[in-house]
Amino acid sequence: MRILRVVVGVYPSEVTGIGLHAHELSRHQAKLGHEVMVYTSNSVNGQQESYTNYNVKNFNNVLKIFGNPISISLFSELIRNRNSFDIIHAHSHLFFSTNICAFIKKMGSSPLVITNHGLISQTAPLCVSKVYIPTIAKWTFKCADKIICYTEEDKLALEHLNIDSDKLVVIHNGVNTDLFLPAQKKEKTGQLLWIGRFTPGKGVDYLIEAFKILLSTHPNLKLLMVGKGPLKDQAYQQIKNFHLEKNIIIKDFIPNCELPEAYRQSDVFILPSVNEGVPRTILEAMSCETPVVCTKLPQLVDIVTGCGLMVPLKDSEAIAKAVFNIISDEQLAKNLGENGRKRVVNNFSWSDTVSKTIELYGELLCQK
Repeated sequence: MRILRVVVGVYPSEVTGIGLHAHELSRHQAKLGHEVMVYTSNSVNGQQESYTNYNVKNFNNVLKIFGNPISISLFSELIRNRNSFDIIHAHSHLFFSTNICAFIKKMGSSPLVITNHGLISQTAPLCVSKVYIPTIAKWTFKCADKIICYTEEDKLALEHLNIDSDKLVVIHNGVNTDLFLPAQKKEKTGQLLWIGRFTPGKGVDYLIEAFKILLSTHPNLKLLMVGKGPLKDQAYQQIKNFHLEKNIIIKDFIPNCELPEAYRQSDVFILPSVNEGVPRTILEAMSCETPVVCTKLPQLVDIVTGCGLMVPLKDSEAIAKAVFNIISDEQLAKNLGENGRKRVVNNFSWSDTVSKTIELYGELLCQK
C-alpha cells in the first residue's frame, strides 16, 4: 500500500506522544513492505527527509494558533495529491492539517482515517474547545471514513457527538515491550518521574505542589521532569518560589532509546493531567514495572487500576498521599509494578497496534 500520514510532526523533531506514535507506526508499516510518506507542518517548506525507512516532507507554517501550525503550502500539496495514495491517515482532529484532510475528502480523495489522540486540547483554553469540538471537530470526524479511538471511553465520547458508530474502531496505543523492560533487580532510588509537555492540560503545577508536600516527610526525594512547552518558564518560577531547585531536575529531552532507564531508575511515574488521551508514557512506565500515580480520567481507569493509584483532578494533596503510599510500602510498589508489566504485555503490544491498523486500511480498500 501507498500510505500518506499527515501529522503536525514526527519524532525526533516532534517530541510528543503523537509525534512518537506517528514515527513508530510509519517505521513499522514501512518495515512490513508498505510505502509510507509523512507530511508535517514544520519550518522548512518542501524539504524532504528520509526517516529510517520512510520519507517525511516538511511544510512551513505561516502562523501558530495555540500551538497549531497553519500551513498554506501543505494545503496546496494535499489538494494536488489527494488521490495519489491508497490511504490517507491523519492524526488528531485538533490540528489544521487534519481539517485539511477532511476538506479534501469532501472534494474526493483516497479513503481517510483519523486517529483521535484525545478529544480536548491541552494547549487551547477550555472555552475554545467547547466551541471547536461540536463544530469544526465534529465536521472533521464526519468527513472521515474511519476513526481510530484508543479506548471504548473515547469511542463513546464521539458517539455522544453523533458520530456514526460504524466509523469508530478501537485500536489501543502501543508500546515496544522489548525495549521498555523492567530492571533485573528493582531497587528504591528516591526518584520520581514526570514526562510530558509543559502545557495547561498536563497539570504540572499540581505536581510541583504535591512534591513540595512530599518533601516535608521525605526530604531526600528527587523529581525528574522531562519535556518542553509554553509553560516551562512558569514551572521554573513555581519551583523557585517553593525553593525546590535542589530537588527538581528538568531536562528538555531524553532519547527514546534511553527512556527505559529513566523509568527503571524511578520509584513512581506521576501523571497529574487534567486532559489526556491514552498517554504512551503511562504504558511505558507500566512496561518497565514502574508504579503509576495518575488522575482519574475515565479512559485510564481500566488501564491503571491494579497497576497504580488514581487521584482526583487538580488535587495536589491526593497526589502526594498516593506517592507516599507507594514509596512507603515496598510490597505495594512491587505488586503494582508487576501487574503493570503483565497488563501492557497482554493488552498493549505495539505489533498488535500495527497489525490492526493495517487490517483497517485493507477493509477500506476493499470497500472502494
